[in-house]
Amino acid sequence: MKPVGYEIINLGGNNPHELTEIIKLIERYTGKEAKLVNKEFHKADIKATWADITKAKEILVWEPKIGIEDGIKRTIEWFQENWVWLKDTKL
Repeated sequence: MKPVGYEIINLGGNNPHELTEIIKLIERYTGKEAKLVNKEFHKADIKATWADITKAKEILVWEPKIGIEDGIKRTIEWFQENWVWLKDTKL
């Protein structure tokens, strides 16, 4: 690690994905079907967002190495493996 002081740095995939794509991946790797309720678009919501990783590349020499599908798969696997203690976690 190199000292960089204080910086706000976005970390992410640098590519937008549709919510329906994410839901389908979660369904695939959980083996469960999502129950969707479509509602009117709220004016305070944003239609698209993704991480600008320019600073991460420049300052940290970092870029993502895991795609969205593998990342969701790994997250679900971790969650399932750790459910015993995770289920009691209070937010």
